[in-house]
Amino acid sequence: MDNTKKTSYETSKLQNINLEICHDDIIENLKQDSEDFIKIFSIINLEKFKNLEEVELLFTHLTNQPTPIREAVALKLEEIYKDELYSAFIKEQLLKAIIDINPNVCRAICNIIFKSEFLKNNLLDDLIIRINNLLVEIKKQDRNLGGFYDDAQKIRKNHAKNKKLFSLYWYLEVLSICIKGKNNSQVLEIIKETIKFNDYTIREKTAKILININDSPIELLKIIQNDQNFYVKNLVYDRINFED
Repeated sequence: MDNTKKTSYETSKLQNINLEICHDDIIENLKQDSEDFIKIFSIINLEKFKNLEEVELLFTHLTNQPTPIREAVALKLEEIYKDELYSAFIKEQLLKAIIDINPNVCRAICNIIFKSEFLKNNLLDDLIIRINNLLVEIKKQDRNLGGFYDDAQKIRKNHAKNKKLFSLYWYLEVLSICIKGKNNSQVLEIIKETIKFNDYTIREKTAKILININDSPIELLKIIQNDQNFYVKNLVYDRINFED
């Protein structure tokens, strides 16, 4: 089908959609195996949730869906989700969506968590577990291929490596949001590890976590202060005296 015919087809389809779609029709479209553009249209027009079942229905579309649907869901949740309606399923979907391959989804999820003290408190323990599991995988891969730490003799460009770095980057971003003001020994152990990564974006997220912890260890602050990357060291420039 050429572009002209495709556009004509999509236009005719859209003309059959009631632009004044009601709430019940939106929910029904999400329950059915509707075409992607109908689901996106429904998601965009969703204005509220009536119950937990409807919230979970939308969260179902946050994973294992085409990218446009996942992004539409994440942005809609950022707009209307309230954590009064919460469940173990919603927690699991949020944790999965943190490391979606689409950064727009990741950012929207971060914004949702940032606005909710409830989510920060309820996601922290599971987030720490996922980061630690990922670090175990990274250490194993680094022993075989290298590239994560200071090892110039081994492979640096690798799809599996980049995927793990992407996941770690967004996990650390959410950790920096959840940990604010808390001094958590498990988090300190994580940043002692991530502070050694040769990817500066991981060290930058590590620094962001560190400055969000009360009474941050001076030895870790000094490591960040002496980092070779400006964006990393700039995060702690006013945290300790350079003469200490």
